[in-house]
Amino acid sequence: MQTVLAKIVADKAIWVETRKQQQPLASFQNEVQPSTRHFYDALQGARTAFILECKKASPSKGVIRDDFDPARIAAIYKHYASAISVLTDEKYFQGSFDFLPIVSQIAPQPILCKDFIIDPLPDLSGALLPG
Repeated sequence: MQTVLAKIVADKAIWVETRKQQQPLASFQNEVQPSTRHFYDALQGARTAFILECKKASPSKGVIRDDFDPARIAAIYKHYASAISVLTDEKYFQGSFDFLPIVSQIAPQPILCKDFIIDPLPDLSGALLPG
């Protein structure tokens, strides 16, 4: 029997191959710019650092938050977070790459694209967005 993690990774590999057909890496990799928000720096200092997470669902719990609104969450998190993690996996966490610019426009903190990165494609897709 396959573990949940193994199933997620297998499904992500299929997603990556499909996405590569739709949007080859070479078509956008030169557009990726380094972020001006520095994750490591945000966690430094004397105060306690918090990485707060925007997460609608999980494979083990199902939907965690029915009224999931990344803009509303970011408006609250910006007052407390050192950095904000945004789930982008659609199938298992009901996330989206579309959430990254929404959160990034509201919160000045570094935004972490949280996904199962098994290939440069999803990592660079997230890097195209501010944060």
